[in-house]
Amino acid sequence: MSVPGHKSILLTGADGTQTRLNSAGAAKSDASGAVGVQFDSEQLERGRSRTKMRNGTGMNVSTSRSRSRSRVSSIIAEEEFLKWTVLRRDPSMRLQPSSDDAGSDASDDDGSSSDEPSDEEQVTDVDNDVDIDEEFDYDQGMKVLPNFVVSLNEVLESSKPWIRQYVAAQGRDTQGVQETSMAGGYRRAIELVSKGQGSTTARSYILCTDLTTESNYALTYVMGSLIANGDTLYIVHWDNSDPSSTTTTLSENVTSIKNHVMYLFDCTNAVIDHIDVVILSLQHPFPKQLLTEMIYTLKPITLCCSLSMILSTLQNFVCSVPTLVIRKKLKRSKKKGISE
Repeated sequence: MSVPGHKSILLTGADGTQTRLNSAGAAKSDASGAVGVQFDSEQLERGRSRTKMRNGTGMNVSTSRSRSRSRVSSIIAEEEFLKWTVLRRDPSMRLQPSSDDAGSDASDDDGSSSDEPSDEEQVTDVDNDVDIDEEFDYDQGMKVLPNFVVSLNEVLESSKPWIRQYVAAQGRDTQGVQETSMAGGYRRAIELVSKGQGSTTARSYILCTDLTTESNYALTYVMGSLIANGDTLYIVHWDNSDPSSTTTTLSENVTSIKNHVMYLFDCTNAVIDHIDVVILSLQHPFPKQLLTEMIYTLKPITLCCSLSMILSTLQNFVCSVPTLVIRKKLKRSKKKGISE
């Protein structure tokens, strides 16, 4: 029997014997001479996680943690803006309209197998590219970009006649191009083309080009939809030719890009009055590393490039800023196939 005024704890061993433990920590020895484990009052109080003092009366009330958790869950479920913070819910459920919010997880798993493929999966499927184009019920070239006053098709069709007249009037003038030599026998050609007061803001964009038709289309799209008054556009072109070869002139590459830029200046006269365009054509052994340094230094809003650049020069390139990949929309015919 326990001593009056003292609390005790009975521990049952593997052989069925019980050992009495006093809260004061004194060990009691039984008739066989066995000695119990000693606990002090601080350890006993620390182990009582399910009791607490209420209103200073000294009465211990046992509370369940599961009840408090269920109460918090019910509060979160009642709030519309907090119900998605519960980790056990699938965040994708927000994208699917549901009649009641108390649906079971099993029903969600059963319905996930019958979901249709997403738009991203359809666009990335090259084999299904023709089927995707057939779903469009309008011609994308008939759209008028924000900085143009005519449709995109008209801008593209009138570019070649305008550039021919511009070259005939101005000639192939390369006096404004600064061509310098770099270490390792590499060269660089750069020219600044300004309109109005030039750049008046800190916004800038980088466009990578490879002088293809799709890259010219990307330049047209960037000038027609992204550029605003006071912005700066950096056009970067990498020349993959041998540094010792003299067949390719970087100044001619800069001049060719400049002709397209001057034409787009004329197309955006109604909207853009002040802009700076920096045209750069260079030879470099590591173009991806150079582009990374340019992004780190210039801090552009976004990196723009054509789909052909992503599949060739910039393949597997990891960019620290948002990247805009522009694909030229080809004219498709069921009988003749794909054509420009």
